[in-house]
Amino acid sequence: MKKILIVLSLAFLATSFLHATAMPAIKSALGEWKFESPYAPDGYNKGSIIISEKEGVLAGEIKFADGTKVELKDVKFEENILKFGINVEYNYIPIKATIEGNKMKGTANTPDGDLPFEATKVEKTE
Repeated sequence: MKKILIVLSLAFLATSFLHATAMPAIKSALGEWKFESPYAPDGYNKGSIIISEKEGVLAGEIKFADGTKVELKDVKFEENILKFGINVEYNYIPIKATIEGNKMKGTANTPDGDLPFEATKVEKTE
């Protein structure tokens, strides 16, 4: 019985530790990112990617330069890789980006081919 309690205690501590170490990494993805994609069609080539966290789940939206807002789907962030998808003109577009500091560089996989983009994190002024 003692061994079971020790194993359960260690398992609980391990999961707590993993959750605690993952949180700072996730925080590096949170916030507003101004992006540009020079090869994307007009209206989709500039805007902001806003990443948020609600009850431990990542969420967000893209605000294109023309004011259109699109909800992010299936948002994941692991090992500095951000993955999500958006629905644009009846197409699901998977997006993958690498985050290094305040820079993001990635690709949107569209029906017309891969579109590269770059983004810079917007610094909060308080």
